[in-house]
Amino acid sequence: MKIIVPKNSTHMDTNLLGDMINSHLEPLLLDKRKNKQKILELCHVGKFLMFFEKEIRIEKLSEKPDFILEWNRRRIGLEHQIIIEPKSKEREGFYENIFSSAELEIQSDPELPNFLANCYLHHDLNFKLRQKENLISLVKEIVKDYVLNENFTENPLIEHISKMPHTQKNINANLGAWWQKDITKELIHSAIRKKDKKILKYNENNVDSQWLLLVIGGVGDSSYNMDTSMEINIETPFDKVFILEDFRTKLFEIK
Repeated sequence: MKIIVPKNSTHMDTNLLGDMINSHLEPLLLDKRKNKQKILELCHVGKFLMFFEKEIRIEKLSEKPDFILEWNRRRIGLEHQIIIEPKSKEREGFYENIFSSAELEIQSDPELPNFLANCYLHHDLNFKLRQKENLISLVKEIVKDYVLNENFTENPLIEHISKMPHTQKNINANLGAWWQKDITKELIHSAIRKKDKKILKYNENNVDSQWLLLVIGGVGDSSYNMDTSMEINIETPFDKVFILEDFRTKLFEIK
């Protein structure tokens, strides 16, 4: 396993990231809800490419594979895969969907100014799917009262709220602290095997090389950290395989 060192100390400069992804990002932002997954993938790939400064660029967004890159006049097919712990992600997704739905419904409320509300949730929540609509209504009611009147009503979902001026009306759910887990060899091999099955279809895009980017290390209980002491041997038709630890902005080449 090889740790990729960035070309220079400005590798996480937001202007550089913008140069790399904005032309592809802007069309996706026209419908953020529909394009949520592709926006996330694009941000991951932009962060990945910043390790190489401007040597590699995104030629186009695709599906088989997810991205076509250009490097020294060579076309590279890049497939993207997030590795998460499914059970924790299901729980996170349930609450994220509640706040996303509430956010969508308050967009048309003329009483509300633009704002960003960060909602910190109670620990050990155990709501059921049948309660979803009631929870969406609760979020709208609590957030609206807080934004307009700075009044926070005690409730079983949101522990406290902070707000700030913003360009849109946005609500963010924060599930709090989580236990950090190291990724295992088995999880890595499983993620690679899943993508190996599709590689023949990727070759239809007439690329010179096929790369796989695995992403771990998000900001929830479903995320994993990289075990830097891990020794791993990879057998895969992908020419290169990388692991991006997103939150810590670390990149590892494992093939």
